[in-house]
Amino acid sequence: MSNLKYDLIVLGSGAAGASAAIYATRYNLKTLMLGGHMPGGLITEAMDVENYPGYLSISGMSLADKFVQQASALGAEYRVEIAKSIKQINGGFEVDTGMEKYESRSVILAMGTHHRKLGVPGEVELAGRGVSYCATCDAPFYKGKIVAVSGGGNSAVEAAQDLAVHAKQVYLIYRSQLKAAPIYIDQMRAKSNIVEVPDTNIVEIKGENKVASVVLDKPFNNSNEMNVDGIFVQIGYVPKNDIAKDMGIELTQYGFVKVDAGMGTNIKGAFCAGDLNNGSNMLHQQVTSAAEGAIAAQSAYRYLSGVEYLVEAQ
Repeated sequence: MSNLKYDLIVLGSGAAGASAAIYATRYNLKTLMLGGHMPGGLITEAMDVENYPGYLSISGMSLADKFVQQASALGAEYRVEIAKSIKQINGGFEVDTGMEKYESRSVILAMGTHHRKLGVPGEVELAGRGVSYCATCDAPFYKGKIVAVSGGGNSAVEAAQDLAVHAKQVYLIYRSQLKAAPIYIDQMRAKSNIVEVPDTNIVEIKGENKVASVVLDKPFNNSNEMNVDGIFVQIGYVPKNDIAKDMGIELTQYGFVKVDAGMGTNIKGAFCAGDLNNGSNMLHQQVTSAAEGAIAAQSAYRYLSGVEYLVEAQ
């Protein structure tokens, strides 16, 4: 393994990571952006994105592709590798992907979040065999079948609608009340093949080689067991903070990286942008992630130039 050297390494290739890479190249920083085989993170699961400036409507996959294409076109080096660890060396950082080791003078963490799990029996065993976390990805496999969605937020209500296009019947199971935006709820309730199952929790997922049913904590239609062909878990997100933890970066009580106004962490030269941090009032959206990526790149440039904060205008 060689140690390729950069001014900045960006971990993540979604809105935050790509924006950081774009702005870093404008500061003439030698920049490496690392991302997985499907760049963009969770936005790739969105069928339609209608709240990102410049696009009346665009698929999440297309938007993610444009992020990476633009960063690459402007000079950022992009590699399909995921960082396994980061350690501080010689006043900078060494990023190890298991395939290669890279050295940089600064880093921006933009790994985002991943789906929260139900944590019930059968979930792990049947993952990929009826248990799914991406309706956009897997909905077409359930044409004419019966499926359940767990969750009551925007992602769950959107997933139910995506599935309703293909499935015979969709059950939306949520534990208290719907927390999705009113427009999403109205659109969902206009679909005749979506049935709401409120004030209910899934306590087990059953099946031999594939999902056959879910067990509920209270009866629905006189039974605690519901026969389904698949269960889509949409109950929120958990920050991908393993690397941040190992680096000794300070986290909030919920595991998000603590950042200052410049996206700086408690470790000099290490910044964080996007859904992984507690910035922007925790409004985890593509537009805020992109803004934070730009801010993080500016802060990295200032740090590398020896000027961490500029004097405020009087």
